[in-house]
Formats: sequence, structure tokens, C-alpha cells
Amino acid sequence: KFAGYGFNKSHSAAYAMITYQTAYLKTYYPAEFMSALLSSERDNTDKVVAYIDEIKRMKIEFLPPDINKSDSDFTPIYEGDTIGVMFGLGAVKGVGNSAIDSILNTRKTSGEFESLSDFISRIDSSKVNKKAYESFTKSGAFDSFGFSRQALSTQQDKIVEAAGNVGKIKKDAVNSLFGGDDSMTSVDLEIENMDEFSLKEILAHEKETLGLYVSGHPLDDFKEDIEGLSYTLSSEIDALGDGSEALFVGKVEEIKEKFSKKGNKFYLASLMDFHGNIELMMFQRDMDKLEELDREKPIVVKCTISKNDQFTRFNIRKIMDLKGGKKEKIKRKTEAPKPIKEVSLILQIDNSQDVLDRIVDLAQSNSGKSPLTVIIRSSLSEVVIKSKYRVSESFLEEAIKFENVMLGDEG
Repeated sequence: KFAGYGFNKSHSAAYAMITYQTAYLKTYYPAEFMSALLSSERDNTDKVVAYIDEIKRMKIEFLPPDINKSDSDFTPIYEGDTIGVMFGLGAVKGVGNSAIDSILNTRKTSGEFESLSDFISRIDSSKVNKKAYESFTKSGAFDSFGFSRQALSTQQDKIVEAAGNVGKIKKDAVNSLFGGDDSMTSVDLEIENMDEFSLKEILAHEKETLGLYVSGHPLDDFKEDIEGLSYTLSSEIDALGDGSEALFVGKVEEIKEKFSKKGNKFYLASLMDFHGNIELMMFQRDMDKLEELDREKPIVVKCTISKNDQFTRFNIRKIMDLKGGKKEKIKRKTEAPKPIKEVSLILQIDNSQDVLDRIVDLAQSNSGKSPLTVIIRSSLSEVVIKSKYRVSESFLEEAIKFENVMLGDEG
């Protein structure tokens, strides 16, 4: 019935037009299209990770934020034959909008920053605080200044102190005879360069400040072996039907010990895959198996998916290494769920209030999936009440026992 009015021909034509336009843009302006898509979902890390995977599949380079080139949003970059998408400064965690606006305005009015000293000398130190410097360093936004991220992180206090001093000098220079002389408010900061962080540390810092990995992925070294499995990504869970089986592949990032209301111990493990994280509930037998495996390498978890209107549960059946995972076969159910039938009750107007009260009590104690409609009927007209309740079959069995109650056409 819904298709008759909710998705009629005019509605379908509008969707077809949007589909055509977006397909055209993605084909002929891929960097611009993907940049806009990322910007629209920049607060949704799971979607951003999936879109970045698509960018890489399209052979478009994905670049970390750059203090001289990044805008607030994700932006397309063209350098020679290279087409890329650059991370937006607005999506760097720990940096406020006032700091970003100040940096972009400074860059717009007086050009790119030639060095770290130039950056410190020109920006408003009251808006770019210590946390912002830390986030820019760890995310790679300061890489163009020629120092390793480890050098800038190690000498962070020195940088912040210099920025604070410049701020004080600028304030004092406002009423000075030489206040308009830029040389009075500039600093020449000496930073000792050093070796770079390990790739593992770089990736950890990017995850902390960007919410994802840009310079690589902890699973990249195992990608060839992982591709040989019939695995399910965290971004594909919504497409799986109730009762499906799934193989999740990833590294266990964190394990939290919990206790149920009855005092039984269980664990919540965060499994990181190429597209995001999956939270799995484990019991002691699962933990014992996990302890047997090399946690520096990816593990494979075979689960059965249980779904209802509110929750998706992963029931762990097996935990194994990549070699063991290659032997596993899974069954997937992606069929659409069966339509939920509406429960419709008809009440005669005589004594309907008393019966209504009893029906409400019954609906509250027999909740389920079927929406409940109550029709109060008289000899002249009827009143249709679309209730907020969803009821089970047991509700129906009890309700039809009431006097003056009968099933409607839907029920």
C-alpha cells in the first residue's frame, strides 16, 4: 500500500534524477564528489572510513591535513597528474572552530606559512592553544614544515611557550611607537629535528586525532591473507538478515571486564577491521581461546547474527587465526524481513472506556512488533485511534476474550 502514495511515479522520477546527477558527478568529478560526501558526513566516523575505502578503490589519493593547503572541509587536490582528497582541518579532533577560522583568515590575507616560526609569529595565540598544536602535530598537519612528528611532539612545550611569548609581545606592541613593525612581533624558533615515530605510533596518533588511519592501516601487512576469507566488514552488518553467519576479521584493540546483574563476569572486546570497530561480548571460554592466539596478528571471529527492532547481537561460535578462518564457510541471509501485520480491534461505544483501560494494561504487559489500532464504533460513525503500542500474539489472544471486542480487517 505504501508504494501507491509514498513512492509513486513522480517520487520515483525525482529519485532517478538525483541518482543520475550523482552518478555523473562521481564519474566526471570524482575528487569533488567524494570531498563533498566526506564533508557532509565528517562527524560520522564509520561512514567516513567506508568512503575513504571507496576513494582508494577509485585510485584517488587520500591525504592527511595540511596547515597550508587544507580548508575547513575535505577538499579536492590536483598536483600534476595526481588527483587527491585532502583531510579538512575542521575534522581534526581537539581543534576549535575559532582556531581554524583564525588560521584560514591569516592564510587568506597574508599567504601560506613559510615555516613553523612564521606560523607562530602570525597566528592568534589566544585562539590556537596547546591542544591544537598537539592535534596538528599528531595528525600530520605540520608535516610541510620539514620536521618529524616526533621532533615536534618532543619539543611541544617549547613551541607553545614561544607562541605565548609572541602573543604577549603583540599585546604590548599595540600601544608601542614601533607597533606596526612586524619584526617586533616575529620569532625565530630553533627546533632540533630527530627520527620519525614508528609507523605503529604514527597510526595510533592519527586514529586519536582524526578518528581513522591515513598513512596506512594496522591490517595492511595482512591484507593479502585476509582477502582469501569470506569475511564481513563492520560497515556491512546492517545488510545482514537475522540468523546470518559472519566472519569478522581484525585486531582486538581493547577488552573491558564487566559483571552482569547476577554477578557473572563477561568481557566487551573491541575488534578493529578495515572499516571501523565491532563490539563483541565474550565469556571466559572465548577469552581462554583468545589467549592462545597471537594478538599482534589479526584474529577471525565466527558469529551468528541475532536481530530485532532494537538490537543486533553477535553470538560467538568460534575464535581462530587467519589460517583457520580460511576453512570456514558461512550462511548469509539478506532477504527483507516479513511485513509486520497491524493488530486492529473494534470496540462498540457502549462501555468502551472501561474496555479501553483494560486493553491499555494488556498492551503494556504484552509488547511485541505489531502496531495496535483501536476503532471505537457507534451506529452513526467510528473513531480510529492509532496507538503508540506495539503488541505480541499473546495480546491478541487475551483481547478478543473481552466482551464487545472483535478483530478489524487488518487483525
